[in-house]
Amino acid sequence: MIPYFDAHCDTATECDSIEQNHGQLDAKRLSAFSPSAQIFAICYTKDMSARCAKRLPELKREIDASKTLKLCRCADDIRGAEKEGKTAALIAIEGAEHFDCSLNGLRKAYELGVRSVNITWNYDNDLSGAAMASGAGLSSRGGEFVFAAQELGVILDMSHISERAFWQVMELSKKPVYASHSDSAALCPAKRNLTDDQFSALVKCGGGAGVNMYSDFIGLENDVDSVIAHIEHFLSLGGEHAVFLGTDFDGIEASPAGISGAEDMSTLYEALLRRNYPEGLVRDIFYYNLLYILERAL
Repeated sequence: MIPYFDAHCDTATECDSIEQNHGQLDAKRLSAFSPSAQIFAICYTKDMSARCAKRLPELKREIDASKTLKLCRCADDIRGAEKEGKTAALIAIEGAEHFDCSLNGLRKAYELGVRSVNITWNYDNDLSGAAMASGAGLSSRGGEFVFAAQELGVILDMSHISERAFWQVMELSKKPVYASHSDSAALCPAKRNLTDDQFSALVKCGGGAGVNMYSDFIGLENDVDSVIAHIEHFLSLGGEHAVFLGTDFDGIEASPAGISGAEDMSTLYEALLRRNYPEGLVRDIFYYNLLYILERAL
């Protein structure tokens, strides 16, 4: 069986059900992989703030009611889900505006099961500048937020944050951080992609980056080989234990030819094997690298 651990999807934000839907990913499709795990993100957007506010308890109830999903809060929970033959489900918040950028809000989200947080989405907020906005750095509150999140056991997600703030977080961090859904800027110079220096810093801190399936971040020929080019570039920077999947399914407008949703990710797995990559390395990219990063961070 092919393993599958995806660090980021927007299914919980964009679809009415995570169990089965017409989007790019759902629990039914995830159950075709073994072991399988998914981090479901609730994305804060200004035009959906009311929905975002109630989505976290709704999502928790959906996961609890599912026959194939198990809500997980740590690496041991993820391994437990595997033993039960279930998909490990983790919850992320994309944009700290979701809980008013407050430490009290962060703690309440943690109590509800949130284990990953993007400090920003595409907007600047009271904590930090965003990559797609001003590019400003962390505020003093942002620095306090970094310490509080890591003390709780919440992994900080560097996808979407400004480059200036990225480096400030790296200076403050005591635990691994990751970029859950960002590709290589060396291959596609999108603002949301990572420079070689940024990826190398993530490797050094024990974190890593999830390869995003968004066509605009992949560039090149926008096909499976182009996705592999990003993986290979990260591997060339010492990323054997730091590159993983971060598809951004249900949050992207276009995906590479041959990959329309989670059901097609076996195509990428098999393409890597055809290039004579050891299956152990491919399994690490598809599952175990992210598991071990979370084990260190949570």
